[in-house]
Amino acid sequence: MACSQLKLDDFSLRHYTYINQIFGDQTVREIISEVYPSEDYAFKVEPGEGPFEGTDHHVLSSKKHGTLCSVDQGHQNLDVDVNDTLCQSYSLLNYFKIRIAKDKKAKQVAMVKMYRTKLLNNPAFIQKLDEVIHSGNTGTWKDHTKQPSGKHNLQMNKTKILAEIHKTLDQWQAYGYHYFIGDGTCPASKR
Repeated sequence: MACSQLKLDDFSLRHYTYINQIFGDQTVREIISEVYPSEDYAFKVEPGEGPFEGTDHHVLSSKKHGTLCSVDQGHQNLDVDVNDTLCQSYSLLNYFKIRIAKDKKAKQVAMVKMYRTKLLNNPAFIQKLDEVIHSGNTGTWKDHTKQPSGKHNLQMNKTKILAEIHKTLDQWQAYGYHYFIGDGTCPASKR
């Protein structure tokens, strides 16, 4: 799949809807903690500062290491990578003790692989996610792929949501990683 600005714009809304929103949800992160208990790490949300002002910033609280923050660790810098709002994905990589590469594309590929192998291929996680979907969660998750963005509730259907997550991960690996690197556009040779 070749990269184009139209595809990246579509991908950004899909990623926000099916990755950031769902896997950044407090209930979903509690499920991850249940399925993968940790004696050292706990998920934590702090108010965003600087370029993250007015948003939630996902970090890990650690008995051994204090607070693990993707910005403090040097993985996330919005002055360089303007759309890299992936703190919840970085916190998951840290939680699962997956090495975070310096190479920007390799970071993205590791995130995609983590979602596929650690979460989407885990029947216990999928079962608990299904319980969240069918527990009256209607209205909590918004479908930002429809206009006006954020005005439509996400259809709470496990099969549809999982299919959309997988499609978004496929796009992320094929070309979507460009959205989170540099100015968030496709390389000139691929436009």
